[in-house]
Amino acid sequence: MMERRCKVCVTGGAGYIGSLLVKKLLEKGYTVHATLRNLKDESKVSFLRGFPHANTRLVLFEADIYKPDDFGTAIQGCEFVFHVATPYLHQTDSQFRSIEEAAIAGVKSIAATCIKSRTVRRLIYTGTVVAASPLKDDGSGYKDFIDETCWTPLQSLHLPLTDFHKGYVASKTLAERELLRSYGNDENGSGGFEVVSLVVGVVGRGDSSQLLTRKCCSDYLSATRQ
Repeated sequence: MMERRCKVCVTGGAGYIGSLLVKKLLEKGYTVHATLRNLKDESKVSFLRGFPHANTRLVLFEADIYKPDDFGTAIQGCEFVFHVATPYLHQTDSQFRSIEEAAIAGVKSIAATCIKSRTVRRLIYTGTVVAASPLKDDGSGYKDFIDETCWTPLQSLHLPLTDFHKGYVASKTLAERELLRSYGNDENGSGGFEVVSLVVGVVGRGDSSQLLTRKCCSDYLSATRQ
């Protein structure tokens, strides 16, 4: 159980899920280290600083998944890390060949930083329902169950999605698989801290202007039910 008043890091703190998480953590008494891509983006900075208790317990850091080493300062001294940040648009001038490669490098770097910090007790990865599917690996039909072994078969995925949405589905699926494969237990080198992956769907009310993936998820889910 998370102890009140400890330091918690939230990557992607200005997004829909990230910002709601930051707000709730502040309300519960935690000191929050939140990252966002650009500290000069006044609309996002003022939005986060407008939360109750933000003036005393919220610290903002600039960090970008395409520069995964940026997260070290934000994570240092924290006991819990919520990895919510995810790349949406591929930066063609970056060191990565694709958005999937950037997402994988980001989650591996953040996990490694958690180990180096010697303070992080748990890394919570925000997954998504689009990474799980009962579709068989060869696309020939559906399994009669869905559990932790049911990953979205990207090679057999034939859905009416844009390249943007396909990149999102692939990057989230591959990043989560890599995190659990490399750091999911002590034998794989988790460094003594716990790794938790939450496969979530967005439910409830909130500031929909912060929500970028609503149509992606609805299109994907409607297609898999056909």
